[in-house]
Amino acid sequence: MMRPTLTAAFLVAAFVALPATAATLVSRPGAPDPGPLAGESRVVTFDAANAPGFTWAGAPATRATSLSGTAAAPAGVTNRFGFVSTAQGQPASATLRTPALRSISLYWGSVDGHNRVTLLGRNSQVLGQFTGNQLPAQNGSWWAANANRRVGFVAEAGTWIHAIRLDAGGIAFEFDDIAANAVPEPASWAMLMAGFGLVGAAARRREARMMKAAAV
Repeated sequence: MMRPTLTAAFLVAAFVALPATAATLVSRPGAPDPGPLAGESRVVTFDAANAPGFTWAGAPATRATSLSGTAAAPAGVTNRFGFVSTAQGQPASATLRTPALRSISLYWGSVDGHNRVTLLGRNSQVLGQFTGNQLPAQNGSWWAANANRRVGFVAEAGTWIHAIRLDAGGIAFEFDDIAANAVPEPASWAMLMAGFGLVGAAARRREARMMKAAAV
């Protein structure tokens, strides 16, 4: 399935000022989920194994349907979704550890002001902290498009996201289809650079042949 392209008309940006690092919040309303941000791929769906390198340190609860007083499925979601909640017997917090990321996004259901997202860097330093109060229409609606949103977090230049912590200060914080844009591993960069070198060499040989033919 093609991933939607993120356009400026849909962006709502908020900046978190930190001493040395920062992250940017972007969001799009959607019911159902408008899909990952540009350049991202789904890495956690709650219906299959996580993508390699994405592991929970304290996993969220999951459900396939809404349950009053516990969790409401994000609008348009008919499969399993994740949630944290202060409801009895449910985890109130979950942390997803990740490879180095440029960005990470999730489909945030029925946004409430007590929902909180914390982005963590390589040494668990806080890169940014966001709550539902920073999003439009944080009224907890189960179905309203404005209260069910694709919300993304983008690392500032020179900073990489290494974990995302999801906390509920009430009932509940629901999410699904976590997507990410990972920074290539060093080996991948080496292969990419080698590929560019081969392409460049081939182009130079082709140009030389064309110049030689033109001189004849």
